[in-house]
Amino acid sequence: MAAIRARGLRITGKAAMIARPHTATRVPPGTKPELIFVTTKSYDTDKAMIALRPFVDETLFVTVQNGLGNAEAIAKVAKRVVAGTTTHGVTFLGPGEIRHAGVGETVLGAWVGIREADLVRLRDLLADAGVVVRITDDVKTELWSKLVVNASINPLAALAGVPNGRLVRDKGLLASLEAVCREATSVAKAEGAAVDPDELYHRSVLVARRTAANRGSMLQDLDRHRRTEIDSITGAVLRAAARHGIPVPLNRALLALVRARESAGREASHGNVTD
Repeated sequence: MAAIRARGLRITGKAAMIARPHTATRVPPGTKPELIFVTTKSYDTDKAMIALRPFVDETLFVTVQNGLGNAEAIAKVAKRVVAGTTTHGVTFLGPGEIRHAGVGETVLGAWVGIREADLVRLRDLLADAGVVVRITDDVKTELWSKLVVNASINPLAALAGVPNGRLVRDKGLLASLEAVCREATSVAKAEGAAVDPDELYHRSVLVARRTAANRGSMLQDLDRHRRTEIDSITGAVLRAAARHGIPVPLNRALLALVRARESAGREASHGNVTD
């Protein structure tokens, strides 16, 4: 926040600008927002909504966060919620500086308390800001599709320590991506999402190519010894798989490995690792 206040938010890569947003770590008194975009990590959504309780009756809340469960968490308290997905890739370079590493699609749909006019206005506002949005009437399928793509790319790239593009250039990694993707797609179908395994595999490959230079958010978190969103991504796949009795051994292994890396990173950051 201090860096953005002092120098602005520097964006390089696919988009290039210095944005100068107003910043605050507490909700300013007298604020009456028309829209609130919740962009925290998925494990912080509940805490964010505590701070945003003054606006839950009137304000339109929007989430395009990773994983499943964010829209549900917001809708526990907010009356008007739009949910969706985005596959734009962003790499954190340092305080107040990010690289727009890949252009992707943004899809939004009504979750609760939303009229079609609300979605059209939101789409037009984002278009004016340079973000092209597609409106969907099946947001559940979109959320599961994004989850499958995330589960296919993020853990593999994080554990391999490589940018997304390496996953499609390396035959072994690409085969692993496909196997993970097909496992997760079978779970999505069981949950009622209108998904096709071949289409989601090709979509995962396309996203990895479009964000080839991007170090995924999970890899960035491991690099900085921070908690990842593995529980709301791969963990969500495993929880749904358990409900339907579907075996997902590859996703289960990825979850265990990323959690182990998280734990090792926390120990290293606290100086608890010994030879």
